[in-house]
Amino acid sequence: MGAREDVEQPGRIAAALIALTTAAVLALHLDRPAFFDNEGRYAEVAREMLLRGDFVTPTMDWTLFLNKPPLAYWTTALAFSFVGFTEWARLSTIAVAMVTVYWTCRLGARIWSVTTGLWAGAILATTIGFALEARTLRPDSFIIVSTVGAILFWHRAEYGPAAARTRNLVALYGLLGVGVLAKGLVPIVVAGIPIGVVMLREHGLAAIRRMRPGLGLAVLALVVLPWHVLVALEHPGFAWDYVVNQHLLFFLDKKFPRDSEGDPLPFFWAAFLFRAAPWILVVPFTLPEAWRGLRRGDPAARGAVLAWVWLAGVVGFFSLPPSRLEHYSLPALPAVALLAAHALERLRTGAVGSAPWWWLGLVAALLTGAGLTGLVAGTSLLSRVYWITQVPDFLPLVVPAALAASAGGLVLATAVRRRRPRLVAAGFALVGVPLAAIVLRAQAVAEPLFSWKPVGQVVREHVPEAVPVVFESPEEYQIVGGLVFYSGRRIEMLEPPGFVPPTYLEGKTEEMFLRRADFDRRWQSGERLVFVSDSQKRRDRPDGLVPAPFHVLARFGDRWILANYPVPAAS
Repeated sequence: MGAREDVEQPGRIAAALIALTTAAVLALHLDRPAFFDNEGRYAEVAREMLLRGDFVTPTMDWTLFLNKPPLAYWTTALAFSFVGFTEWARLSTIAVAMVTVYWTCRLGARIWSVTTGLWAGAILATTIGFALEARTLRPDSFIIVSTVGAILFWHRAEYGPAAARTRNLVALYGLLGVGVLAKGLVPIVVAGIPIGVVMLREHGLAAIRRMRPGLGLAVLALVVLPWHVLVALEHPGFAWDYVVNQHLLFFLDKKFPRDSEGDPLPFFWAAFLFRAAPWILVVPFTLPEAWRGLRRGDPAARGAVLAWVWLAGVVGFFSLPPSRLEHYSLPALPAVALLAAHALERLRTGAVGSAPWWWLGLVAALLTGAGLTGLVAGTSLLSRVYWITQVPDFLPLVVPAALAASAGGLVLATAVRRRRPRLVAAGFALVGVPLAAIVLRAQAVAEPLFSWKPVGQVVREHVPEAVPVVFESPEEYQIVGGLVFYSGRRIEMLEPPGFVPPTYLEGKTEEMFLRRADFDRRWQSGERLVFVSDSQKRRDRPDGLVPAPFHVLARFGDRWILANYPVPAAS
């Protein structure tokens, strides 16, 4: 891990080419699918920032929305100013992904070698979860890049020239500040675990002094405090909600409103393995080296220790709270890429025994078997899932996915039989790259089920501006953002049962929400209204959503559009 400083020069151009190629490929058809529910809220807040000319106080559906820090809104608004109010605003996250790949290459070069670093960047770019996140408009990309950047500049500060130590520490803390502006205190924890463990192990308590906490606090304050102080002064209740409710109580799963439900731990782990596929399968080859470095202080194994603590720290930390969500493991993906690249290099040089080859043989058999099963029965198995049958174009994707798994398995089996390390990488790439493309295609096909765009188009084309649109809001009321974005109009929201507002909204909910009794009265009074159901609840029929009589204007999956007056059906 104590790499020589001359690695800063070789490999820069190659790393930049890998990063640029990644960005170019991931930007293909960036307008498909339309913004999903989790993206729509960021798109709408950014749109309203531009329309209002206010970049300090975020609003959504033209009401105060201070649940998240502003960086993702700012970068989206900047993208909108160039590409208009379109899905091409995802170029902002593509740019972040490009920087992440470049820094991963450079970090791998510092820890091990230029070649390993370049492999790590290429592996990260072809990891399924990273490719998906690069095309998703939300702040998690900033957490990934701030984590990679912080660890890279820490490594430069710790093992590079002493004259550049202060400059690198400033960059480290500045990047953590950028991460805080994207998603609160999470990046400090995520990057702090591997840095803290390695520093304490090598320097003991003297590590605290070496990290210059005074400098860190000053840089963090300079980056983070201006927006937070301005908003706290202007909006009473924000500080308590942001510090206590959105961080401490959220971690303990006691936050109000209950606008998200944590994922079960097995699902969280399974989602991480899927996001880290296929390269996570070779990462265990580096575990003995990391264990040796952790126990004996072997300098050659320090890089494996750092990457493993990084990976285990992210997954382990977010395994603790019941409020965990499946995408919280994303900052571990660069660590997976680094370890996978090092594993392939160890395989190439013969630094591993026979056990990894036996493991690869098993993986090859499983991939081939899964592919053949998919070819024979995959379509019939998936057709039993109720929501998939609503999107007929989804099922034809089963065959190419099965073929990719089979082909990768066969190549991997050949690699094992002939002991060809380069074929191992080819086999995994033959699985990962097509599967990433297929998953992206599946997202586009499933757009009507997970995006408000079709609903917004119906509202635009069939509902006059004078007719109010009422949304059956869940406690996670911010999912209305996509509906507001695609309809281009203010949406009235039904008050969620038992809704407890964040402190900054106390006294403001009357103007945000419509009570159910008032809605029922208006629906039956002769006033023309349109109702949009909560997309998070399965509804096979619209009965009971609104008082009878009603007319079905359109349906997209579990999104029903109903009217209390005759309207020509939209679909």
